[in-house]
Amino acid sequence: MLLVAVFLLGFASPRCVYGFTIISEAEENEIGKKADQDILGQFGRYRDQQLQAYVESVGQRLLDGIGPTSFHYSFKIVDIPEVNAMALPGGYIYITRGMLAMLNSEAQLAGVLGHEIGHATARHAAHQLTKALGAQILSLGLMAVSPGGRQNTGEWARVSGAIFDHVLMGYGREAEMEADELGLRTAYRAGYDPGEMVAFLKAMKMKERLEALGYHGFKGTHPETNDRVVKAETMASILIGQSGGNLEVKANEYKAHLDGLVYGAKQDNRRLKIYVAKDGDTPATVARDMLGDQRLAWEVAHLNGIKETRIFREGDQVKLLSPASRVSHGDRQLELSPN
Repeated sequence: MLLVAVFLLGFASPRCVYGFTIISEAEENEIGKKADQDILGQFGRYRDQQLQAYVESVGQRLLDGIGPTSFHYSFKIVDIPEVNAMALPGGYIYITRGMLAMLNSEAQLAGVLGHEIGHATARHAAHQLTKALGAQILSLGLMAVSPGGRQNTGEWARVSGAIFDHVLMGYGREAEMEADELGLRTAYRAGYDPGEMVAFLKAMKMKERLEALGYHGFKGTHPETNDRVVKAETMASILIGQSGGNLEVKANEYKAHLDGLVYGAKQDNRRLKIYVAKDGDTPATVARDMLGDQRLAWEVAHLNGIKETRIFREGDQVKLLSPASRVSHGDRQLELSPN
């Protein structure tokens, strides 16, 4: 143990410690498998098989563009309203229903999942566990992979607690910047427009100004949000310039999957509904005709990531959120179809 401690001291600078881990990929897989049970136990899985299958299909498309990986990745929706996405050791990726409600295109979803895949491929969790626990993780015997290790709940709680700290609060500025770059490249290789990830980051920047922020990636870099947005925008512009213009956004396809998505706290009994626009519709006319109040135009625009001056085309999918007082306990009571 003394030799291990001396060895760790040799990585005294933050950059060196950040890039070093004493956890093998096999051990990382096992730690992730056990922590996955804790995540799902604490947050719960969102029970919508069609939406789950859709998220998994986008995740798999991203992985196909990467090629062979060391981990067996999974993509799961967790049933909480906060805007967040998370990556556990070993390729366990989570996205909240709150994040799905905020996103406005499949390309944005790809960017967020790509960011989390970046955390996993760069092994940020393993590096942070090494930094947080150091040689202790060896003295604990890597209980996550030892026979019967889970029975030692006190020691597992120390590892689990360290994981949760970084999963929920971010991995720090350097790691988040690296995951931004990896996520942009991953989405681009899969054929998605990386500019959509920049649009998402700008939306999160606005959300940061308006309210308390949940997304771990911004907590991990606050107050350098502007720097992240500028660097992502520069990189996206370079990638788009190399593409030849054949990149996908798929906004309508994405929003079509959100019909009925639970929005906010469950007790508020609110769900997203998707309105199929007529040619010439605007946020103001949609708010007036479908929500009964033209003053909700700003909410329609904000929810869909557009300006209030936007003119919709025939068939555009528009996310709407009815006032809580108008929603009943029945999933489909509010009809938003123009027909």
